[in-house]
Amino acid sequence: MLIHLIRHAHAGSRKDWKGDDELRPLSRRGERQAEVIDRALADAGIDLLWSSRFVRCVQTLDPLAHRLGLAVDTTDDLTEGGSGPKALDALLAAAEAGHVVAASSHGDVIPEIVDEAVRRGAELHGPSSPSKAARYELTVVDGRVTHLRHVPAPDGHT
Repeated sequence: MLIHLIRHAHAGSRKDWKGDDELRPLSRRGERQAEVIDRALADAGIDLLWSSRFVRCVQTLDPLAHRLGLAVDTTDDLTEGGSGPKALDALLAAAEAGHVVAASSHGDVIPEIVDEAVRRGAELHGPSSPSKAARYELTVVDGRVTHLRHVPAPDGHT
C-alpha cells in the first residue's frame, strides 16, 4: 500500500501576503505544479485525500480531487504546527484500512513525518525535507512504513 505525502505547491511569499496566512493561495506557478502532480498521481489508485486546512494545501490537491471525484478532507494533524508522529499514525491507520491516501501538508510537518517513519525503521531514499510541491511515496507493509521515496517538485514552468 502507498501513501503519497505532498508538500503544498508554490504559494508566493509569506511576507508579501497581506491577509491571514491560512488563506494564502497558490501562485500561478503553484497552480501549474498542482496540475503536474494531478497528472502524476491520476492512476495511482488514490481513494482518500487529506490536507491541512490552509488554502494552499487544499488547492494543491484540487486538480486531483476534481479528476477523481473526491472531496479533500482537512485535518489539524497536517496543519502547520501539527504533530508529525500523530499525522503518520493517522495515515498508517487509513492505509491499513485499505485506502490509498494522498495528503498535502507543510514544510514543518512533513519532515517530522519522514523523521518519525525513519525512527520506526523505514528506509529513506532522498532528502528528509522537501521543497514546495515535492512529495514522498511511503510504502506501507504490515502497518508500518518500510520505504520513503522522495519525488522532486515539478518546476511549474511546463
